[in-house]
Amino acid sequence: MKEYVRDCSADLGSVTYAMKAQRVLGDAAIPSSVIKLESSSRNRGCTYGIRFSCQQKNNVRTVLEAARISVKQWNGSD
Repeated sequence: MKEYVRDCSADLGSVTYAMKAQRVLGDAAIPSSVIKLESSSRNRGCTYGIRFSCQQKNNVRTVLEAARISVKQWNGSD
């Protein structure tokens, strides 16, 4: 029986930071994808982030902190 793997995401702001995060995570062998997020009424323009497996959340946090990429908001299971 295959176990369902839930996706988590991290809001980064710009597409540039999201692409940088994806590249850094790829170098650490952590699969991720760049996603466009819903804009809130507070923000103008587009907001981007990355999506990854929730099983990798601690690893993603460690890698992004080491690369000095700040995350505006973590989404998914804690």
